[in-house]
Amino acid sequence: MQEYHPRALALDFGTGHSPGVKRLLQATVGCFVLQILAGGSLEPVLGLVPGAAVGRLMPWQFVTYLFLHAGAFHLFFNMYALWALGRDVEAALGTRRFVAYYLMCGVAGGACAYLFYEPPAVIMGASGAIFGVMTAFAVLYPERVITLLVFFVIPVRMTARQMALALAGIELLFVVQNPHGGVVAHFAHLGGALCGYLYMRWSGFCRGGRPGGGRRGGGFHAGVTGEGGAPDTDDLLDKISRHGLGSLTEDEREQLRRASRR
Repeated sequence: MQEYHPRALALDFGTGHSPGVKRLLQATVGCFVLQILAGGSLEPVLGLVPGAAVGRLMPWQFVTYLFLHAGAFHLFFNMYALWALGRDVEAALGTRRFVAYYLMCGVAGGACAYLFYEPPAVIMGASGAIFGVMTAFAVLYPERVITLLVFFVIPVRMTARQMALALAGIELLFVVQNPHGGVVAHFAHLGGALCGYLYMRWSGFCRGGRPGGGRRGGGFHAGVTGEGGAPDTDDLLDKISRHGLGSLTEDEREQLRRASRR
């Protein structure tokens, strides 16, 4: 069963050095090359096979299915979205937490698909994790304007929040119309998005919250007014939420890195 990303390209080009995104890209492309060379023999072992991952004690499939794809276009769309949206998300979460978040959303998406599909389906693709990345991007930068090329031709401009809601709505519509059929694992997409939203909310990234858990005025509070009258970390996070990571000066970025290490 092909787990296919919606036919649209997010034309947003994040900023900064992103080793987590780079490693995920390298690992996924490398696995796709091995998949081609193996001539399809890897799918039953590393793809997510309903009934096998649990019934045949092959739990690694909940992770490894993320690195297999049904074709070059399937791979391209997912990796482009990871590159376009993941870099800013990694900048906000940090590399280790970003990679863990990516895998967590992928596992959650795979678990949802596993519950609703039956053999001989083989679920492949990173789309569940990609929907989680998209959700995190929408939470962190809700007003960032994104241009989608719908069907590769029609440019549609919308905010990141509108994009996430629209794509999640489309996936939900597909699920309602055909919950157990088709070649696209829509449940994986929805599962990844839901997992991402719950994590971002629990971590305090949603409106009114702060990273590390808790809400404004409670829980984790990272920092006080910095040296020389510099803004505190909450002010910097508000600035990122409104204008994106690129709006920070180099001094403000360094202050945020120090607060993150603390």
